[in-house]
Amino acid sequence: MRFAALSPALFALAACGASSVPDAEPRAEASARPATEDLCVSSSCGEKVELLDIPDAENLLFGPGGRLFVSGSENVYEVTKAKDGSFSARPLSAQGCNFTGLAIQRNHLYASCSGGGFFAGKLDNEVALTQIYTFAGMCIPNGTATGPDGRIYVVDEPLNCQEADPKIVALTLDPNDPMRVVAQDTWIQGSPSGLLFLGLDTTFRFPNGLVRDGNTFYGTDGGSVYSVAVGDDGAAGAVTKLYFEPTEHDDLGLAGDDGLVVTDFFKGRLLLISRDGELLQETDAGTFVEPTSARLGQPPMFERTDILVTDKGVITDTNLPIDHLWLFRRKS
Repeated sequence: MRFAALSPALFALAACGASSVPDAEPRAEASARPATEDLCVSSSCGEKVELLDIPDAENLLFGPGGRLFVSGSENVYEVTKAKDGSFSARPLSAQGCNFTGLAIQRNHLYASCSGGGFFAGKLDNEVALTQIYTFAGMCIPNGTATGPDGRIYVVDEPLNCQEADPKIVALTLDPNDPMRVVAQDTWIQGSPSGLLFLGLDTTFRFPNGLVRDGNTFYGTDGGSVYSVAVGDDGAAGAVTKLYFEPTEHDDLGLAGDDGLVVTDFFKGRLLLISRDGELLQETDAGTFVEPTSARLGQPPMFERTDILVTDKGVITDTNLPIDHLWLFRRKS
């Protein structure tokens, strides 16, 4: 089942609670953010440190107070640091699922699942995720981010589907109940042509990662990294290609004052690009196995110039000791 563009009534419903909706993830004030040029996203200056094994590690997100959440094929975990410096991961869902994108809004953690489930839980001391919705007409719900209008945006990745239908959908939550989805609408309809993988199309074909800063989303699509703005009426602006190379980019994160850190799934590396598409730094190919997401660190567990990276290892094989949450940091 497909949904049409958001009706004025539903958009008003989404917007009525938007003024109290926090941003997609806590970020430092502008004066405290690291400058892009102060980041190390190169093998010449940085090193990776193993933190934890996470089966099929897929995505990560920082919450209020620097709380860290990581998704994988078996669960979503909260990662904590002990006084001795060791890290541990606590599963948050009693129901197993191949979890993908994460978002935080209205003091709740939301998690998409590749099987079509959408989970949520209040950010209490011990988060407990439960399924609150089943996506309609989706192949693989993946990259997930909150929008400036209070909706939650989820990428539909058309991988191994009988009929390719790439898109980004928007979920409207009940303004009186953050555990209830009241509408699913297609926000951007992609193209099955596949030309954007070659850097030629004007929309997307293989959308995957998604992150937002202000009124602008940044996403990955095959070898491309793109941006798209949210209009005052909630409609999508033009999909603008920022960067392209012949590989498969997975997820991405905001970096520094004007950058994006991007994972290269095929080549096993990280890239730092400017938001106008200039390649600034990159790690060596093979630094990771199959990196899937990256975010700058948040205190108190990490420095703001640290980079947390999820590494899927080999898709669906969780028995190999290569599915990790990594810390990539400047060499001491």
